[in-house]
Amino acid sequence: MIRATLPELDLGELLRALEAARKSAVVSFRGRIYGRVHLLGGRILYARTEPGPHLGEYLVRLGHLTLEEVQELVERQDRENPGTPLGALALELGLIEEEELREALTAQVLEALATLLGEKEGEVVAEPMVEGSQVALPLTFGTGWALMEAARKLDEWRRGQVDPDEVLHLVEDPTRHPLPPEAWSVLEHLDGVRRARSIALLSGLPEEEVYHLLHEMKARGLLRPSTLLLEDPLVAILAESGVVRRLLLYLLEAHRFRVLLARDVEGLLRLLKSRPKGVILQGEKAVEAARKVRATPEGRLASLYLVSETPPGLLLRPLRLLHLPKPLRSQEVLKALEPLRRG
Repeated sequence: MIRATLPELDLGELLRALEAARKSAVVSFRGRIYGRVHLLGGRILYARTEPGPHLGEYLVRLGHLTLEEVQELVERQDRENPGTPLGALALELGLIEEEELREALTAQVLEALATLLGEKEGEVVAEPMVEGSQVALPLTFGTGWALMEAARKLDEWRRGQVDPDEVLHLVEDPTRHPLPPEAWSVLEHLDGVRRARSIALLSGLPEEEVYHLLHEMKARGLLRPSTLLLEDPLVAILAESGVVRRLLLYLLEAHRFRVLLARDVEGLLRLLKSRPKGVILQGEKAVEAARKVRATPEGRLASLYLVSETPPGLLLRPLRLLHLPKPLRSQEVLKALEPLRRG
């Protein structure tokens, strides 16, 4: 096992050394964020950060799976296939093609690596991968190539980004500008009303990359800030399931809700200072959290939504809980939250 701080050991150098030695290992990072990189025979098998997008989220963002299908996969994964990655399970069931898995996995791995390479402080731990602890995906990535691509992305992101809440509109003919292919994916969703974060999630590209592309197009005079801004309702989310949390973030942000994510009940209570119009609660501590929210001045008027298989019983009526049926379905969630737009 290797344990060191970032100033003592460069993460990229460690991963390249493991590649050269063809080691199978799990490299964990703890600092401002949490991250894990799995290597099989020195090649990257998987990488992700928390907070950060899950593979299931990318499969939804790229249009390969629906929100409902990802939730069903997670349930099946927990119930029948522990240790099998969600992507491998989706492939096995014929829900996606191998090329679709490669597209989603490449996007997620490169975003995770770029995020980790950008960290300045934290602890790195490298441990041998326990044989049989995880079913391998049918594809891996050359570690050197992945690190080079991630470093290139990180360098681009650092050259400038727009604020995630900025709203921009087109002021010139984009065909007169030499734009990369990714920029057209961004312009497709630019309507002068959506915030940069909504555009990023709809585009299927890493959020940081979209903020950089918008910055570049703004610097060229192709885009300008919108002056007439519509207020997007603010929603806070406390979800025990990381998949549910990220899928709700994607769904709501893509449909012009502003979203705040809480890691625990205490964090949720702090977020109430921002006065969200709605609060979505999921998990074993959801009812406890609802009671604490209702006990605060800011939480008394907020609409509280409980994610559960059955509606709240009579005993919970004083909490005025609204119901979001589990598994979550896109149209049901959007319909339930639509009253927040009317104040």
